[in-house]
Amino acid sequence: MLRSPKYKIEKIDTSKIQKYFYEFKLKPAELEAYLDEYIVGQKEAKTIIATKVCTHFHKIKNFILKERDFSKTEFIKNNIFIIGPTGVGKTYMIKLIAKRLGVPFVKGDATKFSEVGYVGGDIEDLIRDLYWEANGDIEKAQFGIVFLDEIDKIASSGETIGPDISRTGVQRALLKLLEETEVEIKISQENYSFFEVSEPQNKIKKKKIYLNTKYILFIVSGAFQGLEEIIKRRIKKQGLGFVSEIEGKEEIKINYLKFVTPEDLVNYGFEKEFIGRFSVITVFDPLTEEELFEILANPNDPIMINKKRDFKVYEIDLAFTDEALKEIAKIAYKESTGARALSRILERILIPFERSLPSLNLHYLGVTKELIKEPSKVLSEIIKSPYHPKWRENYQKALEDEKRRVENYLNYRQKFFSEDKLEITPYRLKLIFKLYKQKDIEVNQALEEILYLWRQIKSYELAFERKNFIKIIFTEDAVDHILETATKKDLGIFSYCEKVISKLEHTLNYLKETTGKEVFYINSLALEDPEKFIRDYL
Repeated sequence: MLRSPKYKIEKIDTSKIQKYFYEFKLKPAELEAYLDEYIVGQKEAKTIIATKVCTHFHKIKNFILKERDFSKTEFIKNNIFIIGPTGVGKTYMIKLIAKRLGVPFVKGDATKFSEVGYVGGDIEDLIRDLYWEANGDIEKAQFGIVFLDEIDKIASSGETIGPDISRTGVQRALLKLLEETEVEIKISQENYSFFEVSEPQNKIKKKKIYLNTKYILFIVSGAFQGLEEIIKRRIKKQGLGFVSEIEGKEEIKINYLKFVTPEDLVNYGFEKEFIGRFSVITVFDPLTEEELFEILANPNDPIMINKKRDFKVYEIDLAFTDEALKEIAKIAYKESTGARALSRILERILIPFERSLPSLNLHYLGVTKELIKEPSKVLSEIIKSPYHPKWRENYQKALEDEKRRVENYLNYRQKFFSEDKLEITPYRLKLIFKLYKQKDIEVNQALEEILYLWRQIKSYELAFERKNFIKIIFTEDAVDHILETATKKDLGIFSYCEKVISKLEHTLNYLKETTGKEVFYINSLALEDPEKFIRDYL
């Protein structure tokens, strides 16, 4: 009789939790503010999701740090159930949250899985993917986020005969993952050598690796076509007067999904046990025309950034007027497919320009309302007369509109880095905008580059004081000079400052000894003409 081999099982030791997790201090309002930087609208959904995600990780932190106190208490997760039309930012929001928290993130499509034991994807593969997403760090993987889209597609139709392996079966397979179970991480044959352990008498055995799902946060989402009708029937049956009153006003359109209950989801085709695993249900609103415009106008929007990068490979700078963005939003709103329509419309209109402009040796394109409404006509005119002043004027107008959009965003953003005491002056706005345009990056990234350099300047001031027992303070014009020089010539702040201040060091020491002065203000003249600065100071 053959015996199956015995494996050594590796259990998760929560005492080895990542250091960053012990220091987790993010508050719901801070996470919501971060989402506001990237996602337009969805105020209620952002509030609910940001709050419950932060609470989830704080609860884990407390549960682990106070393990003795909680040892007899079951850890209950606030898994999240998202309902909303396509293209409103459901997946994007969860990706942003995972990025901000620095936790591994895995997205799956519910339609690709079947109940364990049948042909089709194994639902446990989501957990295995989380392990590999964490680069094999099992301690990090156990605190990841699993996002399962198209969840509405696994609702039972109620007409199935025999095992419903693709719908109810998947719901059952998910049940144990949603609470706590251990999933074996399958190691491919070629990777076995990394997971071998030595046993007595020089025997080599393969050890098994298990990932516990206790702390993994599950978020599911779907569009739920037909759910509104179920909610309407229930509301009318219950005779909710306030809804009838609202319905009577033609100008008000009701989002019935906002009134969803667990009972509605059960009637839609979900098992009670499955819905019971999701304590949080949130609804995304359809995007309005104004919100579609705001998405395009956001200088962090990946759709616009990637479109600009398409043209930048041909050394063509792309800029959009406000009117052009509003026209795109109007077209997208009519298509009723959310933000996904924006990218499709941009491609449809701009691909002919992307094809033709590189051959005309033009290095700019101002996208106007006229171009959006009549792209073929505008392209024909550009090809006929590529150097007509009109095209330069359109580009300059689009640049001005872009600069204003960036300025509006930075004015809003200023309050979130006020602790750094960096003021966004018109000069620094110009510097940030220049980085934003040159590199075609998020304005947040351009801002972070300037913030990083500014912090380096402040660090140099402290380092100089510790070394020389003399306090120097760069004036605002000197800071601007250093920032511009560092970005233009790609110089290190410390090496540049050291090179310039070394010419002043002897004089500063002399002034300290003769006058007793210990604080010196260094202006831009000291950086541009140290000798004149010394003469003026003396």
